[in-house]
Amino acid sequence: MPRSPLAPAVTAAATAVLTVAALAAGPVGPPAAHAQPQPPPAAARSTWVGTWSAAANGGTTTDGFPGYTIRNLVHTSVGGDRVRVKLSNAFGTEPVRMAHTTVGVQRLPGSAAIADGTLRDVTFDGAAAVTIPAGAEVWSDPVELRLGAATDLFVTTFTPEPSGPATYHAEGLSTSYYATDGTDHAASTDGGALTRTTTSWHYVTEVDVEPGASPGAVVTLGDSITDGVGSGRDLNRRYPDVLAQRLRDAGGSRARIGVLNAGISGNRVLLDGAGVRATERVERDVLRRAGASTVIVLLGINDIQQDPHQLDPTKIVEGLTRIARDSRAAGLTVIGGTITPFKGWRSYSPEQEATRQAVNDWIRTTGELDAVADLDAAIRDPEDPRRMLPVYDSGDHLHPGEAGLAAMAGAVDLSMLGRPGTVRPGRPSPVERSVVVAAAPESAVAVAGRASEIGFRVRTVVQKPGGAVGTLTTVLDGVRTVTPFEVTSAGRKTQVDLSPTVRVPADAAPGPRTVRFEVAVPGAGRAVAQARLDVVAVGCAQDDDACPVDLPYDHDSIASDAHDADGDFDGQGWSYAAETLPPAGPVALAGTVYAFGSGADGVDNTVEARGQTVELPALRSGTLHVLAAAANGSVDRTATVTYADGSTQTVPLTVSDWAQSPQAGERVAVAAPYRLRAGAGRDTPPVNVFAREHDLDPARTTATLTLPDEPRLKVFAVTLEQAAP
Repeated sequence: MPRSPLAPAVTAAATAVLTVAALAAGPVGPPAAHAQPQPPPAAARSTWVGTWSAAANGGTTTDGFPGYTIRNLVHTSVGGDRVRVKLSNAFGTEPVRMAHTTVGVQRLPGSAAIADGTLRDVTFDGAAAVTIPAGAEVWSDPVELRLGAATDLFVTTFTPEPSGPATYHAEGLSTSYYATDGTDHAASTDGGALTRTTTSWHYVTEVDVEPGASPGAVVTLGDSITDGVGSGRDLNRRYPDVLAQRLRDAGGSRARIGVLNAGISGNRVLLDGAGVRATERVERDVLRRAGASTVIVLLGINDIQQDPHQLDPTKIVEGLTRIARDSRAAGLTVIGGTITPFKGWRSYSPEQEATRQAVNDWIRTTGELDAVADLDAAIRDPEDPRRMLPVYDSGDHLHPGEAGLAAMAGAVDLSMLGRPGTVRPGRPSPVERSVVVAAAPESAVAVAGRASEIGFRVRTVVQKPGGAVGTLTTVLDGVRTVTPFEVTSAGRKTQVDLSPTVRVPADAAPGPRTVRFEVAVPGAGRAVAQARLDVVAVGCAQDDDACPVDLPYDHDSIASDAHDADGDFDGQGWSYAAETLPPAGPVALAGTVYAFGSGADGVDNTVEARGQTVELPALRSGTLHVLAAAANGSVDRTATVTYADGSTQTVPLTVSDWAQSPQAGERVAVAAPYRLRAGAGRDTPPVNVFAREHDLDPARTTATLTLPDEPRLKVFAVTLEQAAP
């Protein structure tokens, strides 16, 4: 089970769900509330519907996150007129004080910034801070923020003091941000201090909205397949995400059904390990979710394939029966998902397959369930039903890829979801009219002399009654391109990501220019965003902009889907996939032009750092750009730049492990959705290539670069950015 990048994991405790009553203020800082052990009033439960959730699977670190600001990114499934959040200390052993909590819509994909006009402070029974006892969870007060469905929302917490283990969900597949400097950045809208990233969620386990009359929420209880392993980072293509989109597309009351993910990677029905066993977490992760009216249960594969293997199907059936009965006793509709095929997975055996088939026979025929979602039938190979259809396989033969997850979501009968009338509408609030727009990336690079197309993402947040029909006008060098778009707002802040492409002709003169994005929505307003585009002259003359260094490649780090044993990045048989990397030659990455190596079979494409000296062009360079990644853990070493006059400069080379998030000062230059394992094909997790830059003395002429003796470090490319003459 993957652990939080913030710290190692520890073990668990039981949970109590609490609301908040104000008691004495904490000894320091703003007024605090202390959670009291009582459930929310029935009226409050009846007006709220969960729009997002994550099942906590354990605790991480031994002392919490003292001095940390953590900005968790969540994706809503249904919109509403107000918002509340649930913070959890379920796996804590000591109280944790949340000194400041905020919510706000993400300004841009890949950014810690908050969209204008959406930042809201979160209170707890009127207090700015709340202390959550060990084993408890707490709901916030309602927050006046109208949100649309499919919106990326930040929930930011600041924890000033040490505590016990911090409750978290490991496999978030979503980039969240944090700072460790002891300063409260929860109200920061630019997010500039939140330079570190994690793909786990911490403390926040649920976000609820008031959507108006709603049939409630669907909770998807499961393991890594429900958790989304096999789908891409920050894409929201887990099967519950696709199910939520199907409901929105269906319209009517179904579009007001929330979809809540209660998957935990590695989770089992009968044994603790990767999270509490499913039979014991139904109360917290399903029945206590706001507006829960239906549960889809997809569990059992880990009981079968993990060690110790449970090969007696009656034992798994007993556990699933308990889950079904507990859920039905609470008034939920229970849908059983058949266990998906896994022939080809590393632990597969005929005995395990027989157990899977026996459990699936029970799911398809039992009276303990209200309905069946035959997920096995949806993605299995008709030629060999023991394995997935290749087009649906992520490559590891256990986890479906994005096409498979979409097929699973398509196998759920929407008519079985929700119970109309169980959730009362919340109070109405005035409708605002607004348009907010931001563009990413904020700056881009094109290579002079080469025609290119550069993609941008323009995030637009619209609020107006009913539907919103608008236009995006992209302007570069006086050339205007108009693209229409449409989004349903219904008076709530609803985001739409537009993807304009800017064409740069081969004869474009080197130099900077501005790309302008104008969004107009009649009845809501108009907004403008800008991005910088630099057309860069590539070459190693002093008047060129960027000089890619000719590296003496000595290591093959890149394989291909067709020849997965061709490369060996980490010395253990894993490699980057050529299909996920840029083509060989000059390429703009992370704001700089590099010469990327070839991924062709049998060709070296990286330099393995073994203390060698690389010749540099004789230039007065202001910046050294390095494209690199580390294997088997991050590296923290130094390189040496030698100038023509014999003087030297030490350059720090702190480079992250290819499967980790970037550290401070690093940028992800290439985000690859998978890697390759020799003889086994595609493998998780996603991997990165990182970019770093270092200032040089522009008054001196470069001569050589001496790398550290650290074979775990692989250098893909080096570029010198020339100083002005």
